[in-house]
Amino acid sequence: MEELSVSTSISRRDFLRVGAGVTGLVVLSACVPAAAPQAQTGGGQGAAAAAVELEVWTGWTEAMASNIELILGNFNESQSRVVAKHVVVPSDTMTQKLLAAVSAGNPPATAIVFGAATAYQLAAQKALLALDEVGLPEQVSTLKTWMLPAIWDLGVYEGKFYYASMWNQCMGVFVNNKLAEAQGIDLAAPPQSLEELVDVWEKLTTYDSDGNIDVLGGNFEWVDMVLGRFLGQFVSADGTTITANDPNNVRAIQWIADWWQRVGIEKLQKYNASLGGRTERSAGQDPFLAGLRATYVTGPWQFDTINRYKPEGFEFTVWPLPQPAGQDKKGMYTYGDGWIIPVGSKDPAAAWEIIGTLTGAAGDRDVYTSLFEVWLCVNGPVAKEMMDYPRFQQNVMAKCPGYGDVFLADLYDSDQYLFPPKIPTSNSYQSLMNSEAAKVWLGEKGAQEAMDAVTVSAQKELDTWLSQNKG
Repeated sequence: MEELSVSTSISRRDFLRVGAGVTGLVVLSACVPAAAPQAQTGGGQGAAAAAVELEVWTGWTEAMASNIELILGNFNESQSRVVAKHVVVPSDTMTQKLLAAVSAGNPPATAIVFGAATAYQLAAQKALLALDEVGLPEQVSTLKTWMLPAIWDLGVYEGKFYYASMWNQCMGVFVNNKLAEAQGIDLAAPPQSLEELVDVWEKLTTYDSDGNIDVLGGNFEWVDMVLGRFLGQFVSADGTTITANDPNNVRAIQWIADWWQRVGIEKLQKYNASLGGRTERSAGQDPFLAGLRATYVTGPWQFDTINRYKPEGFEFTVWPLPQPAGQDKKGMYTYGDGWIIPVGSKDPAAAWEIIGTLTGAAGDRDVYTSLFEVWLCVNGPVAKEMMDYPRFQQNVMAKCPGYGDVFLADLYDSDQYLFPPKIPTSNSYQSLMNSEAAKVWLGEKGAQEAMDAVTVSAQKELDTWLSQNKG
C-alpha cells in the first residue's frame, strides 16, 4: 500500500496550500475576457479565518441532486475551512453557462461536469485552470500517484491536467435469475464473447400470442461503450484527424445492427415504444426490475436502483461484459464525472481541497467512501486501492454482489481505454456518431457508409474550429 502512505503523508492544509506561487495560469482567448485576479488562500495566520463558502455547480437533478447534497454535506462536516454550496445547473446548459460566467468574471469556485468531453471543450476555449498548475508539485504528485494511470490520462488535455474524475463508469451484465432459469440458462456460465451474449439474448427473448416481444432478452446500443469493447478509436493521437470510420468502429456498429436484424427491427421498435418511456431511472418501473427485459447491460449504478426498488423475491446475477470473439485485448470506454476549476474561481486553493478530498487523494478516506454509500456503488473509485479500505469493503462492496469482481475489474484491469475524443468539438462529434449509428441498426444505412459520413462531417467541423482559433 505504498500509494496510500504517500497520499496520506500530506495534510489537508498542505494539500490546499498554493499561496501566491500559482504559476502558468491560462490566458483567456478573445471570446472570453480576462478574469479578475484569483483570491488565494494558504498557510500563515490568515488561514484560520472563517470558513469560505464556495459554489459547486453540478448537472444532477431530482433524486440525483439529493445524493450530491448528501455527499457535499459529508465533505462540509469533515473539515471547518470550506463550505461547499451545491448549485444545480442542468447539464445541457452547463457549458454555455460556465463560459458566460467566466466571461462575466463570476464563475463558481468549481464544478462537476458530466464527462471529460465537456472539460476538453472548456479547456480549448481557455476557460479552465490547469489543475496541475493550481497545486504545488508534491500535491499534484499525490493526486497522480493515487489515481489509476488511465484515469489521470483521461483528465489531460494538450499536456495539462484539467479534469479530475471523482468516479468512473464501468460495465457489466445484470441477469434476472428467474427469467434465465426458466429458459435453461446456466447462471454460473456467463458468455465468453459478445457473440455468445447475443445467443443468450435470443434464448431469453419471449413473445406473446401475436408475435410481439413480451420479454426482451437483452440489447446494448450505447455506442461509445461498444466501441470501447471493440478497441475502437475516435481521433488520431495528435488530435487532428477524425477516425470514425476506423475498421473496429465499423465492426462495433455492425454488431449492434446484427442483433436488431436478428430479432427484427420492427419488433424492437414496437417493444421500445411499449415501454412508454420507462428507463433505469424509473424507480420500480425500471424494465429490468419489472421483468420486461431478462438482462441489462449497464453500470454499477443499477445496484442502487435494485436496492431501493426491487420487488419482493427478485434475485439477480452479474456477468462480465465480454469482448468480441477472437480479440485478445480487453477494451473499455469511460468518461468520468469530474471536477474542473473555471478561470475566475474566487478561491482555487479551497476548490483544490474539495477536489482532493472528493477524489480520495487527500483527507479522510471515509468521506470518499461516502460517495459510494450515499449513491450505492454508483461507479468505480479512481484508485484501485479503495478496494482494500475496510469501510469501502464493508459498506459498499459487500452490499453489491459482483461489484468488485465484475465492475471494478472492468475499470482497473483493462488493456486499452477509450476516452471521449480529446478535441474542442468532442460533444458534437459524439452526438453525430450516435445519430448516424442509429440509422445503421434501423436499417437506413450501412455501417461503413454511416461512419464514412461521420468522418467527413466531423473532420470538417474540427478543421473549421482549428482554423478559426489558431493561437
